Amino acid sequence: MTTFDEEKICDAFPFAHIEVHSQIHSTNDRAIELLRHSALKSPALIVAESQTKGRGQRDRKWWSGSGSLTFSYVPLPLAKNTADNRLPIPSGLISLASAVAVTNALASIESTPKFEIKWPNDVMLNQRKIAGILVESISTDTELFSVIGIGANINNLNMPTLQDMDHRRECVETSAATSLAQASGNSTPLSEVLIKILSELKKQISLVNEDPQQVVDQFNRVLMWREQAIRLTPPLGATVTGTCLGITSDGGLRIKTENQIEIIHSGSVQKFDSSG
Repeated sequence: MTTFDEEKICDAFPFAHIEVHSQIHSTNDRAIELLRHSALKSPALIVAESQTKGRGQRDRKWWSGSGSLTFSYVPLPLAKNTADNRLPIPSGLISLASAVAVTNALASIESTPKFEIKWPNDVMLNQRKIAGILVESISTDTELFSVIGIGANINNLNMPTLQDMDHRRECVETSAATSLAQASGNSTPLSEVLIKILSELKKQISLVNEDPQQVVDQFNRVLMWREQAIRLTPPLGATVTGTCLGITSDGGLRIKTENQIEIIHSGSVQKFDSSG
């Protein structure tokens, strides 16, 4: 018997396509497969009790244990060409909006702990990772779809470190993970959490289309290490050290170095300790 109340979820959100799996390789992979075969109509939701090959940013493995919430959401597509010649929405904004949505939803359930976002889209609770997001774009002849994959630790206990969660991780720092249950001492029905996150996703994605600066402002308010010294390691190029100033309108991170302000759009961030 599934953990999820499919009827309750569908009552809250009228999806064109919904799947609930006890186990699956990856909810994102399933959504992408269906999109490529024109077998998925949006808005769509694919939920799994557990994933065996979940993926995170930069091909990292996403560990999914008992009590996790793992799902992919496919909102209505964006038209490739708009009649009013509007500029296309930066793809990074969907990822930022998703992180804001998860943060807001979890904070509405448990407001006492401190939720933050570690750029670009790791949701942190009391300096520990509680949720990760992977947004992938799939293009058809006329439309552009976003597949929003979310993994959140809700009722998990005895969380491993993130290094245990991903043995392929290249960075040497070991960050601890946490769950909502660990922080609050209470369990929360996964269907309830899912509905809250979906509600926020719908709201934030609407803002991306109508008033993207609101998404940026919300993100900056909960940005981890803002106005503090950080070290950013991009996929290519030299490591940058400086003061974190916040994100730009397209999701880039502004860093004040000794000589200038740099804007970087991809990389891994750590707090910089000058004593080390």
